[in-house]
Amino acid sequence: MFYTSRNNLYSHVKSVPIYQFIILTAFLFIVFNSHSSYAIAPNPGAICANNFSQGSLTNSDYTNLVSAVNTNNYVSIAGNASGSIPLQIKISTIESSTATLKSNFGVITASNTSAINIRRTFPTTADFTDITLEFRNSITAQPLYLTNVALSAFDIDYANSNGNTFDDFIQITGVNESGNTIAGTFQSITGSNIGFNQSPQGQGLFTRTVTDPNCPAKGLGTQCQGSVQFSQPVSSVKIRYANTGYLATTSNQEVDFRVDNYCYVPQYVFSGIVFDDNGGITAAQSSATNADITAGVYANNSNYFNGVFNPSAPETGISGSTVKLASCTNTSTVYAMQPVTASGTTIGQYQISVPISTLNGNTSNLCLVEERTGNTYPLRTTGDSKALSFATSTYSYPNNNFGRVIAKNAGLVLEKEQAPNNCKFTNFSGLTYSKNALTSSDTGIGTDIRPGLCIAYKITVTNRANIDINDFVMKDVLQKKSPNGATITSVLALPARAANEFSDNLTAGQNGTVITKPFTLIKRAKRSFYFNTQYGSTQSN
Repeated sequence: MFYTSRNNLYSHVKSVPIYQFIILTAFLFIVFNSHSSYAIAPNPGAICANNFSQGSLTNSDYTNLVSAVNTNNYVSIAGNASGSIPLQIKISTIESSTATLKSNFGVITASNTSAINIRRTFPTTADFTDITLEFRNSITAQPLYLTNVALSAFDIDYANSNGNTFDDFIQITGVNESGNTIAGTFQSITGSNIGFNQSPQGQGLFTRTVTDPNCPAKGLGTQCQGSVQFSQPVSSVKIRYANTGYLATTSNQEVDFRVDNYCYVPQYVFSGIVFDDNGGITAAQSSATNADITAGVYANNSNYFNGVFNPSAPETGISGSTVKLASCTNTSTVYAMQPVTASGTTIGQYQISVPISTLNGNTSNLCLVEERTGNTYPLRTTGDSKALSFATSTYSYPNNNFGRVIAKNAGLVLEKEQAPNNCKFTNFSGLTYSKNALTSSDTGIGTDIRPGLCIAYKITVTNRANIDINDFVMKDVLQKKSPNGATITSVLALPARAANEFSDNLTAGQNGTVITKPFTLIKRAKRSFYFNTQYGSTQSN
């Protein structure tokens, strides 16, 4: 921008008659308020296809970006796409020379439209400032490739005087999905003097016509507006502000730029982790028979087997599972699936990203289903399916986690103890039970048990997990003589079992399976069941 004095115009106005002053005032009003060059023109490339969401930066987005320049932080972009484009931008600058005078990098607003303003004095005509905008998906934290990205630069003008000498030059490039750098395609603006030509600095936006008037600073006018659009999706753009090199000096240059448009097919992202719900209890510390919930590794560990991913426990993800996005009523109808990450810091994690068209109209019956092959981590601490409360205006569904543990970290421990007796006791709790194996003989001399006597059993169920076990049923099969199995048959014996605890309907003298009624075993609790059996009534051969 080249600044001219307004004193001569003012002096001339004071010397004219009043009627000429009125005519002159009217003329100036028409010129300065109706000329199209002083109004920002739409970028012709700011278009999106029907299945894309269309966005551009809001005025507050420009303010937030400028406040974060060179902080290495991504700024969440509000945009005007109603949240359908999960965009974050990181903005950074690079100066070709440490001697460059950095007069300004801020936000200007004209006609309620904001842009980034940059003012520089370069030490040589070969120097430049690079402004890079990197796009990231706010949901997945991965690069975001935006379609039809369109940008405009303003106040690209030429000045050749003792006070200011410069010839503004703007190059705008982007990085596509192949990692290649591509140039934006020039968009012709009606009423603009800006061309897209080859200068000593390369191909870009500039004007070098001496007769072109200089543009008002910070006015975002059409006359000095140059626009581009990228024909391929890009994950970043770079605006290089420089000088064409046609003039020998480069003093007090100034230019503005805006992001006019970007397009994106809205994606619905379903994510989570398949994790080892061990509460930090390692395989070496684990034990399938440790029923002690008052001391040791399974005591006072609220993170163990609780169905919640607790990375501070520490709990980690596990590999080997696949997660499917499917119909809840028919899980064979799969819309997308993804194996979890197999290794590294993201082990066990998954992110399923789909456009709404993939769902074939199913927006009310969606589930995430976790599956696994092999015998590692065979026990679940969560269900195998999670129903989703899906809404077309919600694009992120995080923390859909699935827990598993190894067999030795099972939440349930069964302990079976026995007490030999003469079949005449009346109080189960009065016997002395042992986990040690019993011995027997036909004579019964020096042994624990012989045919015709009884064995009372105490089966203790311990829930050492931090979640309730619902509809639990305990079964125990009484031994029965068979050619390939036991050598003697046992039958149920008196005294009677506790009322309302069993559903098998066995009576004294019958062989079969002892079955409890379904019950809920609350977390961190124990429950014991008792019954007596007669150890055969006849000797075996």
